[in-house]
Amino acid sequence: MSRRSHARLDDVDVEGRSPRDYLGRAGSALRRLFRDGPVELLRHAHRMLRLRAQQRLYRRQPERRGPRPDDIRIDRPVFIVGVPGGGGTILVRTLFRHPRVVYGTGNSRYWAADGEMHTCRHLVDLPEPLVLRSAHFHNVTEEMEKHPVYGYQRSPLYAIDEFLPRYRKTAADLDPEVTGRFRRVIQKIILAYADDPSKARFVDMSQLFTVQIPYVAGMLEDTDPHFLLLTRNPYVWCRRTVFKDLSRKGTAVELTREQRIRCAVEAWHNSYRLALESQGSQKMLLVRSEDFVADPESVVRRIGARAAAWL
Repeated sequence: MSRRSHARLDDVDVEGRSPRDYLGRAGSALRRLFRDGPVELLRHAHRMLRLRAQQRLYRRQPERRGPRPDDIRIDRPVFIVGVPGGGGTILVRTLFRHPRVVYGTGNSRYWAADGEMHTCRHLVDLPEPLVLRSAHFHNVTEEMEKHPVYGYQRSPLYAIDEFLPRYRKTAADLDPEVTGRFRRVIQKIILAYADDPSKARFVDMSQLFTVQIPYVAGMLEDTDPHFLLLTRNPYVWCRRTVFKDLSRKGTAVELTREQRIRCAVEAWHNSYRLALESQGSQKMLLVRSEDFVADPESVVRRIGARAAAWL
């Protein structure tokens, strides 16, 4: 089944559009109109149109004249890893302001959405081992098995003990075909969004890659990849995760408080355990989100200096 199928799985939308999708969008627009007023509705519509335009730039790469993706050199890509809700959004959006940076949906002139390639639905050619599918992201396909407890919810559950064998990847899992497709996606992103592809730096914040660092690094070994491991007080993060709404469509049952605590602790522990195990073999910088909030300028300068003076 293709990733653009119109089928549905137990009330979870898979990619594509059906009449029910459009009715839902119309209802959402009416609710926004009455709740926020016409000005905010127009602003939201403008944001959505701009996002669609950005996504089309990537999809239309095969139609463009000029350099081809295979001609693009990937230069020292930067991957911000950690856990969902670990403070990475504000940090990565700060980095997106640099004129040489490109990411899954744009560059410094468009930097407010979709900075995580593992959930960018317009990157339809991203290899499946690098995609995080979840009811949370509305990108479930027929190939995804419904769990009796968690349904189709995988964020931030991909790192719990039960799911970790499915999502963790190491250097032993490297495959030439997946490697070639992954590199080509990055090349297409650079070609689509960089003002000067020869000087562009690719930056990404896919938390799934936290449990796949050797795998990602192995596919980009000749490009000198850099990893920025963002940490956050585990008590704060686990509390946030325990109270996070995981009962959206696709979650079969409500989780008890004890289940939520166990999931949060397992996800945090497994993510940072595996990331730190990779520290000795990869170029990795550890940054505390609390330090960035306290003094963002010094942290950004430290990142730039460590990542081969890319800022």
